[in-house]
Amino acid sequence: MVSQIFQVLGEIAQGFAALLVDLFGAVVSIFYTAPTGSETVGSLTIVGTLALIAAGTGLVIWAFNFIRSMITRVRHRA
Repeated sequence: MVSQIFQVLGEIAQGFAALLVDLFGAVVSIFYTAPTGSETVGSLTIVGTLALIAAGTGLVIWAFNFIRSMITRVRHRA
């Protein structure tokens, strides 16, 4: 009985892991096209390119605002 419970729990865990792998693969395929055949390098899709640009822009804006807030804090202390 206990072995059957663990067997069922193992099957549930394997099914959940397979679901996560399939989900990750589906999400990645939106952003990146894997190499096929004789190709050795994959490529970003247009969505992947735009997401990368958005992430870079967001990081630059965040850094700019962080530095600006640090300068403002130093001015208020002096």
